[in-house]
Amino acid sequence: MDVIQRNIERLINSDIQGKKEPLEPLSQWKWKRLYQITREYAIGGYIADGLRRHEGDFFRQLSPALLEQFMALDNGKNPEALDRYMLHVTRSRGWRYRLSQQSLKAYFSDFFFRIKNIEE
Repeated sequence: MDVIQRNIERLINSDIQGKKEPLEPLSQWKWKRLYQITREYAIGGYIADGLRRHEGDFFRQLSPALLEQFMALDNGKNPEALDRYMLHVTRSRGWRYRLSQQSLKAYFSDFFFRIKNIEE
């Protein structure tokens, strides 16, 4: 797993579980990539709240413009979008992570979402 995904998970966990693990250093390019992933999976609410929790963190070195873009993505929290992101992360990992309880939950959530769309 790369540093961008680890930081995304830390931001999400700091919001959901209240864990405040220190962020890893990212270049401005990697922060922009993290922003793109956040937009792609519609997990802006989780990331914005995580960034707020990490406000004094040394490695949260964002430009003010990019921080403003992150905060603009804070349009609420969608658990289905978070499940889709976690499914993507699980699929990109090796086999030892694929059968975890959270990955199976995300898999079946995505499966039922697709079946529901087929029926409509």
